[in-house]
Amino acid sequence: MFGRGTWAIYGLGKESIETFRTIVEDRPIMVGASQMAASAITRYSTADTVGINPFSGPRLDEEYPVGTDFESELAGYATTEVEERSTLTLPAEILECQGYGVGEAQFRLHPTMPWYGMWAVQNEWKDVSDVASIKEQRSYRLLDRPYKFLQAADKKTVDHDTLGITAAMRKQVPVLLDFNDGRVYIESSNKKLIYMITVRLRQLGLEIIPVAWTYPRANWPAEILNRLYENTRYQGDFQKRAEEATRFKPSEIEKLEDREVESIVANYFSMTQLPSDLWIGISGSAQIRLHDASPPLAVKAPTSATTLLNMTDDAKILSGAMTFQEVISATSKKGEEYTFRKDLLRMDLNDRINFSDIGAAMMRGFDIPAFKKDILREIRQTREVPSIEQFWGNWLHQMSNAVRTIESTFRELLEIDGSEEAGILPMKVALTETLVKDTASA
Repeated sequence: MFGRGTWAIYGLGKESIETFRTIVEDRPIMVGASQMAASAITRYSTADTVGINPFSGPRLDEEYPVGTDFESELAGYATTEVEERSTLTLPAEILECQGYGVGEAQFRLHPTMPWYGMWAVQNEWKDVSDVASIKEQRSYRLLDRPYKFLQAADKKTVDHDTLGITAAMRKQVPVLLDFNDGRVYIESSNKKLIYMITVRLRQLGLEIIPVAWTYPRANWPAEILNRLYENTRYQGDFQKRAEEATRFKPSEIEKLEDREVESIVANYFSMTQLPSDLWIGISGSAQIRLHDASPPLAVKAPTSATTLLNMTDDAKILSGAMTFQEVISATSKKGEEYTFRKDLLRMDLNDRINFSDIGAAMMRGFDIPAFKKDILREIRQTREVPSIEQFWGNWLHQMSNAVRTIESTFRELLEIDGSEEAGILPMKVALTETLVKDTASA
């Protein structure tokens, strides 16, 4: 978090906040949902699991581990059906252990806003050894030759005798709950993990609503990119820089005296001003199609994109990275006025913007470039370092604002009036049963 990443977005039932607040105070339920329990299940049952830790304790289960004498009992309790747990009694060593999150205060990010945060931790039982090297070692010692030179029968013998080293592999991602806007944010692009996290969140009393980016236009991601490009400024500067790139090495290209324009042509192949006074630049990685029937071409360098887009009259942008900017006026210490561009947010726009089969709207390559710089500036001015919940809460606040900016900007670019629904909307179709079954059994 706090940098470039990919986020899955779900809707969140605002009225489920009271159920959630009640459940996070319930020790037996929170024990069963915790990473402390999930890791115990993986070790004892070699099963993949997802558990949670509070936002301020990413490895709380390791910081305050439950005693080894109680791990098997903890794993057994957590794998018991919720309806049957009422007949079980957990020892105080488990219930009173500090290795799991319990209580609203451990998850709340703001004293007045209904914002919450947590870590979702995935535990996978995997072979962590290099099996190929083990086979090679056995081949040398038993048969005096490399594994690739063994006969089929000898290979089977070596394969049968080769045992890897298995262990629990851990991966964790931040999860943000915004009951004010009714949104859940999960920083992951792993479809299976995202779905497993939503299952865990529902067990905490949350109403998770499948959503998708929805606009009433065909191929709307590409339509947005091409409408921006049609109205780009600095077209002559982009083309000149592309021509120079065909004749000179990057180090030989003379930079423009205007630093602002130099920064634009060096990093983008399109820069468009919107009626709202926001600017949007398009950069790589991008995909360009030269003709309607031709396959897309992937490009990274802005000059390559400019060259391709000027090769044919039918050339179109299929995907690209978008940077939202604002131009700010300021006064120097000498009293001179000047302007500078501030990057507000970035995201990739392509046809993978939705995970429809699990009901998630995606923000790929999302970043708030000035987030770190702004906080460090505030620390220098106030000489106070924000708390962990303030770091998380500020990120959630700015990300929520960014999503609203993206939604409204897309409406503006596609010329959608106020009577049409558009943006991140609840899905109207059921999720595919295959993925649900596969993920639930994992």
